[in-house]
Amino acid sequence: MWDTNGRKIKHFLKRLSWHRKKSSIKNESAIGWYILVLKKEAKFGAEDKWVVRTKEKAEARLKKYGIPMSKVKEVLESRGHKDLSSKIA
Repeated sequence: MWDTNGRKIKHFLKRLSWHRKKSSIKNESAIGWYILVLKKEAKFGAEDKWVVRTKEKAEARLKKYGIPMSKVKEVLESRGHKDLSSKIA
């Protein structure tokens, strides 16, 4: 039979310093990805197939994580991309 003395749980809690913060990294990367798509849209145009598909996926990710567009606008302004904030719906 299998080992049932709970070693798996102890091993999981053994080195907490190895674990990373997951939720904050996801939110920051989702916003960063959406900003990158906006930059590509400004460069290649709104009719580019890659831009259209990727923008849909990036918006879905923002919606999944519950990140409002106002937060994206704040990040755009803090990074100095005020011209891209007009492209946000």
